[in-house]
Amino acid sequence: MFGPKKCANATCTCIAPAKKKYCSDHCEAIGNKLEIICLCGHADCGITAIQSAQQEGGTRTSAGGPAAPR
Repeated sequence: MFGPKKCANATCTCIAPAKKKYCSDHCEAIGNKLEIICLCGHADCGITAIQSAQQEGGTRTSAGGPAAPR
């Protein structure tokens, strides 16, 4: 049996639902196009994660590491 798989959108960090290639309608619509940052809207992915981190004081980057010095 196979475990969870990453969404097929290259910039997305989400796990796709069982038997699905993409995590959301947004990622499916993007298809093979390249985004700079994922806009799927899930809390821990792309622009949503960055906005959340900024509201919390900038303690994370999109890669999940420490924020760059200002």
